Amino acid sequence: MKHTKIILLSVIICLGGIIFFIISRITYESKKAEVKEKAKETFAKALDQEFKSRNLNCKILYFSDMKSTVAANIPDSVCFQDSLGKYWYKLDSKKHCMNITNDANLRFMHSTAFEKKPIIPDSLNNIWKKYLLKSDLFVNSALCISVTGRGGDIDSKSTSNSEWCISCNPMFTTYLGYACEIEIIGYLHYSIWKMMYMEALLYLLLYGVCVFIIYKISISVIVKLKSMHRKEIIEVPIIKLVQGIPDIPVRSYILNDNVLFYAEQRMIEINGIRKKMPLQACLLLELFLNSKDHIVTDTEIMNTLWPDGSGHLKRVHKAVARLRTYLITDSPIHIERENLDTYQLII
Repeated sequence: MKHTKIILLSVIICLGGIIFFIISRITYESKKAEVKEKAKETFAKALDQEFKSRNLNCKILYFSDMKSTVAANIPDSVCFQDSLGKYWYKLDSKKHCMNITNDANLRFMHSTAFEKKPIIPDSLNNIWKKYLLKSDLFVNSALCISVTGRGGDIDSKSTSNSEWCISCNPMFTTYLGYACEIEIIGYLHYSIWKMMYMEALLYLLLYGVCVFIIYKISISVIVKLKSMHRKEIIEVPIIKLVQGIPDIPVRSYILNDNVLFYAEQRMIEINGIRKKMPLQACLLLELFLNSKDHIVTDTEIMNTLWPDGSGHLKRVHKAVARLRTYLITDSPIHIERENLDTYQLII
């Protein structure tokens, strides 16, 4: 029974750990998606404030989740013309769908405005931080802004003290301008613990409680199933003459269909074959059979086998081991160590 309990507990812990990991993973992904959405919303507000500071008359900006089918209807390139001449930019369909706005006029205004007065990453990041704090996101933020020039060269600038961005997943990537020449990547320095520490503590508590409850229920079910399948011990008193003395009861026990125990004769019969048993083994077996649920303590064994007080644990273990040798059959009859101080006869 002890090995069964260990195996059962190990299985419950493993299965519970898998379920705990899956639930934690789902919660983490949900929290991460929520943080990303807040990051996008707050950054859009920060950009809107940046545009207003440049005296641009434009509506509030928003992130567009355009479908890929929209990209099939866009032109291959777009033309810009100013005092320096005419320039053609090839449009990237993927970047086109990730632009901060769908309005072609606004895109052209962004291209013109930020070419004359480029975005400063640290300045925009400070504005973004204020909106993050208002949304209860107390994390470090950083921006990486890459500008593609007319000659195709790319100039990238990042906020100061943003080395951690290398190993951190970006929250979003968006583009400004009609030709998508301004790329902005936003980062948040978050951790799993900061994101879901309350949920993690709650899940750990529930995990421990559920493992304990399921283990106790499983043990109870196993014990009940064993008791249901265990055959009742039938004690049959037989009255007959023994050595000429009448009315002496001969104690006989039917352990199962093929095993009978004759306590008075100190004999055990297995599959029709009788075998003599020593007195100590007989006394011990009869003690098991007459005890509730066939469970006896070490003290009860010592008092029965050694009433003079000479018994000790080592002698108890040896006596049980000797009795086991007489119960070796094809039927599931055996003795198990139930607890630290008890044995149980399983029939």
